[in-house]
Amino acid sequence: MIDNRRKTLTWIGIGLLAVIVVSLGISKSRRVALGKEPTIRVYIDDEKKVLEMPMEEYIAAVVGGEMKNYWPHEALAAQAIVARTFALKTLEEKRGSGPMGSDIEAGFKEAQEYKPENVNDAIKAAVKATRGKVLTEGGKLINAWFHSNAGGKTALAKEGLNFSGPEPTYTVVKDSPDDTEDVPLSDRRWKAEFSTGEIEAALAEVGLNVKGIQDLTIAKRGPSGRAEIIAIQHSGSTTTIGGNNFRVALDPMRMRSNYLTSLEVKNGKVMMEGKGFGHGVGLSQWGAHNMAKTGKRHEQICTYFFKDVKVEKRWA
Repeated sequence: MIDNRRKTLTWIGIGLLAVIVVSLGISKSRRVALGKEPTIRVYIDDEKKVLEMPMEEYIAAVVGGEMKNYWPHEALAAQAIVARTFALKTLEEKRGSGPMGSDIEAGFKEAQEYKPENVNDAIKAAVKATRGKVLTEGGKLINAWFHSNAGGKTALAKEGLNFSGPEPTYTVVKDSPDDTEDVPLSDRRWKAEFSTGEIEAALAEVGLNVKGIQDLTIAKRGPSGRAEIIAIQHSGSTTTIGGNNFRVALDPMRMRSNYLTSLEVKNGKVMMEGKGFGHGVGLSQWGAHNMAKTGKRHEQICTYFFKDVKVEKRWA
């Protein structure tokens, strides 16, 4: 009887030891899997120089450039996650391919806005709270696109960005809580006017020879209602161009989106009106702001604007 008890206790002890060993092994493997925070080489065009810095330092400067530093904590944290995802994907795919051997360029025209002078305690706290966190699908980094305001509805990549590859499975057309009265009117509604000469010159810069513009029409609207393709009638011919490509060629600060509500050519002038600010794909910054105000956490905000993605921690 005593021998049986001893045997039972021995087996229980061995079982407990095995559990402890396995647990320690899992814990260790998780620590190893997290890896080390990378550095990133940032090209500063104004100064024609490259700065190398820890990734989290770069992310803080991006959040400082992309959002107001007094916005709600959870909105700043969501911005940190998408900015980090964007930067890490760029690092993985284009390391050292920028000017002077840089990994990424500072500024929204080439990558993400970069304003280290705007970093305050609120931004530091948001970046620290999300340290190492990125968005993935099936373990792979996504294209973590973001924009200022979706005009009430987000876009797919093909219509919002004229994305050339297959439509990513994680982009989605969704109602975005950014077309509200507390959002400045200039960030959700816009009007612009261009001369036909301005448009012809802008299109020539991107290799389109268009002369004598007579009319502009929306040849195709995407699922969200954005102008995916614009047709230009000119000199007895018709030329088509992607709506966002057209916007970028003209001036994305004047033609603030391709979510057009009006487009008219009259007396040598092109008048247009639209909704939102930016391409409309992925995270809406004003949408994140308003979701944070209602108590949503940064993980909830990120996974609302991208379908079937996970928030994954890559370094401690």
